[in-house]
Amino acid sequence: METFFEKFRVYFEDTDAGGIVYYANYLKFCERCRTDWLRSMGLSQNKMLEDKLGFVIKSIKGNYISSAKLDDELKVSCIPVKARFASLKIYQQIFNQNDELLFEFECSIAFVDLAKHKPVSMPKEALEYAAKFIPENTDSYTVNIKG
Repeated sequence: METFFEKFRVYFEDTDAGGIVYYANYLKFCERCRTDWLRSMGLSQNKMLEDKLGFVIKSIKGNYISSAKLDDELKVSCIPVKARFASLKIYQQIFNQNDELLFEFECSIAFVDLAKHKPVSMPKEALEYAAKFIPENTDSYTVNIKG
């Protein structure tokens, strides 16, 4: 199993008045990493849009553990834990430069015909590519919300 990572720097625009990353921006870092992962498999979102195809978020779950701060270097993972013909379940984590876990996230995304608003099968090559990233045991790749 491979793990896909991307690195991002925290800029002033990512933070609140106290220099802490604004909560919604963790989702943006995760989105950027997923987009880069898709790009690494050769899926162009521009091409998909031209063909009226795309990925849409079906559900999300996140757990904020610690704060990222201005100028931190973040390492964001993208780990598919389930791949079906028309959907993916992705688990992601965000670490700072000290390898401290800051945020964990999971989402289910559907591959859809954007004109018909209906799920359609992903290209075979995309499913095969995703499969090489799926861990053998996916039980630990889930977000547990503590209340």
